[in-house]
Amino acid sequence: MKFLKKHRALKIFLIVMLAVVLALVGLYAFIMLTFYRGNVDVVSADKVDPKAKDVQIAEQDPKRDDVVNILLVGTDTRDPNSDMGRSDSMMLVSFNEKQGKTTAVSFLRDSLVDIPGYGKSRLGHTYAYGGVGLTINTLNETYDLDIQKYITINFDNLVSIIDEIGGVEVYISQEEAEYYRQTGMPDISEGNMTLTGSQALAHARNRTLGSDFERTRRQRSVIYGIYRKILAEKDPSALLPLINYSMEHVKTNMGVNEIYKLAKQVLSVDNLKLQSAAIPAEGTYTEVMYDGMAVLEIDFDANKKFLDEMMY
Repeated sequence: MKFLKKHRALKIFLIVMLAVVLALVGLYAFIMLTFYRGNVDVVSADKVDPKAKDVQIAEQDPKRDDVVNILLVGTDTRDPNSDMGRSDSMMLVSFNEKQGKTTAVSFLRDSLVDIPGYGKSRLGHTYAYGGVGLTINTLNETYDLDIQKYITINFDNLVSIIDEIGGVEVYISQEEAEYYRQTGMPDISEGNMTLTGSQALAHARNRTLGSDFERTRRQRSVIYGIYRKILAEKDPSALLPLINYSMEHVKTNMGVNEIYKLAKQVLSVDNLKLQSAAIPAEGTYTEVMYDGMAVLEIDFDANKKFLDEMMY
């Protein structure tokens, strides 16, 4: 009793500190649920409503346990919660642990596909119709894939992430360098350039030079620039702050621990092979008009085989 009376001030201090810690833990849990989780879940196929505003992802059996597939969706909306907007980029990032390789595949928006619940239309319409869930379900059905994980990011938020890691190195062609110098970036030259977040965004969004295939190539080069910058660290513990920072700028159905574990697996691979492509593959499509739209009519069997060989 004497001790408690004598150290009453200390006791009160400890109680206050405990309350603060509990409050911080609660706040952290709230942040985890609010920012680190998306609003799209994986459910059995018979529970998917393709006409819902946010279509759920139809459950798929993995084709191989040692291959992880994640769909990255870049959007042009400022607030994905209030405006579904349009997907400006659809890129599948695949990690094959057994073969020690990663694959980045861009899916062209103008591909003519059969969208569940809507019939034939451009692949790029899926996000506006039913969000990332409808995009994933359409890709899985069209190309015989097993995508269950996703990350969506507004391209404006990508600027912050790139600046956070100190920029990304990207190869700039002579034609691109000349165009960028004429449009407000006088310090850009041909060759490998370290781009700031805003410069990388302008590069990824460049619709003026070349076809949509060239635009998606530029997007993949930015993603791989981020990839290479992170791989150069070779220190998984250094990635955790970056993951936490990045998660505040994206929507995903992956948790921090899940992403951190995957990052450690990737970093543990010596001489990791990086490969990329666009779908449809060269020579497997025809440019046609459909329902007043200029679209790509695709040989799906050829592209299924192409994807399977690249990823597995």
